[in-house]
Amino acid sequence: SGCGGEHPAQVETSPDVDGTQYLLAAEPDGVQGVIETRQAAEDSDLVVVVGRIGGSANPWVEGRAAFSIVDPALRACSDIEGDECEQPWDYCCETDRLPEATVLVKLVDASGELVAVDARELLDLEELQTVVVQGQAQRDDAGNLTILASGIHVRS
Repeated sequence: SGCGGEHPAQVETSPDVDGTQYLLAAEPDGVQGVIETRQAAEDSDLVVVVGRIGGSANPWVEGRAAFSIVDPALRACSDIEGDECEQPWDYCCETDRLPEATVLVKLVDASGELVAVDARELLDLEELQTVVVQGQAQRDDAGNLTILASGIHVRS
């Protein structure tokens, strides 16, 4: 099983924002997976969540520092031996588990505003990278969770 499709075009931007201010040199304490965070976090809680960038064919919010991450317990198509999926970050082999294992990350500035620079350009991120996100949980009226990130640590 696998999936196909073309890789989304990279957005060309010239950021006026220095992305290094959002990169954490060390991984913060208290890391939880996406699934656990989705279940436990209340609105406005401070959270530290780990996940891999992905969850759809295009996990990025074009032109903004926002993207989705998936719980590390789920396997990307590239983690399945013999799978030749061209977009393994869409987790097409785990679609039934994605709704409870994915969260949107929005990198916000000191005033709480979404940074208006594409995350790929700002932080040199790419699909399937594992990131640890530190920020504030935001729940909407339907209970959906977004992380308003103040800092991101990229695992190597």
